[in-house]
Amino acid sequence: MDEFFDPVGVAVVGASSRPGKIGYEILKNIIEVREDVYPVNPAAESILGKKCYNSVSEIEDRVDLAVVAIPSEKILNVVKNCGKKGVKGMVVISGGFRETGNEQLEKDMVNLARKYGIRIIGPNCIGIYNAKNGFNTFFQKDMELPGRGNVAVLTQSGTIGIGLLENFADRIGISKFVSYGNKADVDEIDMFSYLQKDEDTDVIAVYMESIENGRKFFESLPDKPVVILKSGRTPLGKSAAASHTGAMATDHSIFTGASRQYGAINADSFEEFYDITRIMATQPLPGGGRVGMITNGAGPCVIASDHIYHSKNLSLPELKPGADEHGKDKFSELPPFAIISNPLDLTGSATASHFLKGIEAMGRDNNIDIIMPFFVFQDAPLVESIDELHEGLESMMKWMDKTVVAVAMGGKLVKEQASRMAEYGVPLIEEPARAVNSLDKIVGYARWKNESGGS
Repeated sequence: MDEFFDPVGVAVVGASSRPGKIGYEILKNIIEVREDVYPVNPAAESILGKKCYNSVSEIEDRVDLAVVAIPSEKILNVVKNCGKKGVKGMVVISGGFRETGNEQLEKDMVNLARKYGIRIIGPNCIGIYNAKNGFNTFFQKDMELPGRGNVAVLTQSGTIGIGLLENFADRIGISKFVSYGNKADVDEIDMFSYLQKDEDTDVIAVYMESIENGRKFFESLPDKPVVILKSGRTPLGKSAAASHTGAMATDHSIFTGASRQYGAINADSFEEFYDITRIMATQPLPGGGRVGMITNGAGPCVIASDHIYHSKNLSLPELKPGADEHGKDKFSELPPFAIISNPLDLTGSATASHFLKGIEAMGRDNNIDIIMPFFVFQDAPLVESIDELHEGLESMMKWMDKTVVAVAMGGKLVKEQASRMAEYGVPLIEEPARAVNSLDKIVGYARWKNESGGS
């Protein structure tokens, strides 16, 4: 799979000289990060300062990868030319295959490619992105691409992938990204094998509409957390999936049962998909489901408590004043107006110092596995000391071995704090139920991992 993420020589078949055309934008995006790019267009002499070629086989230099954006009826000739050149991989951006009823053409393309030893991502996709070197095959403009991180994204839908990338761009980085559309050749199983060995990847996020070989899929899951958003769960969803990528969706109850057995984490919405992934990418797995909440405004904690009550894996233990392992009263440094309970209510008078002392106390409490600070950043005492809060939390995260997930509700101010917290690895979720539901599934995964003896 290295030919997709770090190729030597890239041919863009269907390169266009017209801005706004798919072939132009792909070429432009690739040229921005590398020199060994070769546009293929018989009707042009050069595009963006690069010499054009009539076919891939005429390129003098080595070409590992061909990115293809041409009408589907021309694909077999392109495969032959790539085969003659010794191309190892093709990203077929073009549509017009199984999703439009041209299933035989898609099969012929794959069979011909296999004769030449070529692997194909696509068709009907936006291709790949490697954050390590910036290489991508996208035709989108003005996308916010995330920097380097430890999450790999695999998706049948380019649109879902774009949404994740732009969400991650502000708060978390990625390692590899693959949009494989119809997944005529390369699929999740191939990528699992590759990502298992990828030192840059710790968490894998998968959006899928179909699963062709369920048993092999689950038996191929790597020894890394895999978060899945599976659509096509209903008759309407299955119909939409068939028209989108030609997917044949499976029975969802069977899929969820297999996920529980093999330790995949199933998300129920895009928001949950994003939340679970970023918590897994930035925080240690919780040692249990005991949650400690701390707040300067208790309303969101009440909502969270209702959801914890109905959760499968979380609890809200009583906070008990008393000495820690160093003989120091855990809560002795809190202000007299603090209400020592769970949630630990610091009231609207709370400053950054109060929050930091409370979070540290919970960090040293053996009866707490997960710390959830609920911030009302808009309260004057807290916002006036906001820099102290971030400096203290950043320092604390260097020794804290518990899962920390913050919650805050609001607009611009909250988004600014979420971005700052992301810089030192604390995810901030904007709605209490989202945070609780995501943590519930993560604790379930941690228990499965412990019981199954997973590494």
